[in-house]
Amino acid sequence: MPIIALILSTALFWVVYWFIRMGGIDHFQQRKAERKEEARKREAKQLARTSTLRAVDDPRDAAAILMLLVARVHGDPTREQIATIENFLRTEFGFETELTERMTQARFIARQADDFEQAAKVFAGLFKTRLTADECHRLVEMLEAVAREGGSSEHQIGAITAFRPMIGLAVAA
Repeated sequence: MPIIALILSTALFWVVYWFIRMGGIDHFQQRKAERKEEARKREAKQLARTSTLRAVDDPRDAAAILMLLVARVHGDPTREQIATIENFLRTEFGFETELTERMTQARFIARQADDFEQAAKVFAGLFKTRLTADECHRLVEMLEAVAREGGSSEHQIGAITAFRPMIGLAVAA
């Protein structure tokens, strides 16, 4: 028993000696600073990745981007899905004269987004503040119509269902 106590006290002495005299405190402070820096870099990367999405301030443009992203779940959108989206842009949003520009912008921004869920989180606040409940319902209907055009999948249905509460709508039963 005294040998174990001697070994433990010697080990404790050298740990304390290392901690005080040989920079143990500095080592722990440096590790803490490195962790903070890594967290800051991760946050900066996330902000940079969503910067194009956050730059959108028109709910009509945001809706066009979401329609493209919901169509993109299975790969590239089909011609029918693109035609449906363009029809909504013309009839619902009044983009008759600037349809090409708006579609080009929406496609560019949709390519910058990782997926529908990421864009939905970014745009949820915009839709909640700028759209009425009826307009939010109509937006969900448009997303569902685009998804149906390509043969909606479980992932698309799940994403749209998860989007509903984000914009203040009750989840459909």
